[in-house]
Amino acid sequence: MSREHVGRDFFWTVACALTGYGCLVEGEYLEDLVSHGPDVGVSAIAARCGDGIRHDTEACDDGNAALGDGCDTTCAVEPCFVCQEVLPGARSRCAPQCDAAVGQSCVMGACVSCTDGVRNGSETDVDCGGSCGACAQGAPCGSEADCASGFCSGGVCCNEACGAACVRCDLQGSVGICAYVPENETHEDHACGGGTAACDGKGACKKVALQACAVGIDCLSGKCLGGACQ
Repeated sequence: MSREHVGRDFFWTVACALTGYGCLVEGEYLEDLVSHGPDVGVSAIAARCGDGIRHDTEACDDGNAALGDGCDTTCAVEPCFVCQEVLPGARSRCAPQCDAAVGQSCVMGACVSCTDGVRNGSETDVDCGGSCGACAQGAPCGSEADCASGFCSGGVCCNEACGAACVRCDLQGSVGICAYVPENETHEDHACGGGTAACDGKGACKKVALQACAVGIDCLSGKCLGGACQ
């Protein structure tokens, strides 16, 4: 058999094996190598994440199963990355979607910036808090670290520590300033003792009617009669 004949038969044998179907070479049927030989047929070229071939079932395939390079271990595109192929089915090339040159970073799956004029990512207010700089007094906050003052109370940056029962930093008209809770703020009853006392509008808890007292100053009403607040 000539070298040319042998080479041609080898070429077609490999070609047929890669298709996964039996085929004819010069009038002879070659057995399906998938069923009768080494696994070099369809199963060998089936979709496998990390083989560098983007199959229809994969969003990307960059030739590995590593994390952090844009295409994860399941061949899904990672947050804040863009993956493309030069040709359909070719190896994916992934690159960060966020533009570091303009201060963008990937936070919770989105490209955000501390100068874009939008409250996004981990920010507690527009372009401040979270992963950005500290917020000014009166701005929303989630922790002390979000505030330039170092105090976060009632969900806002406060001018001072404001954790007592009858003071708040989120009162309408004085947001950002630790102030006395008005006497008519009835929902503050629970802060003083579950309905047995209430804020007096001056930063103190006073007993309500029918509660035991010794002197009038013990009572919200200022009146103590027969050992009970009036």
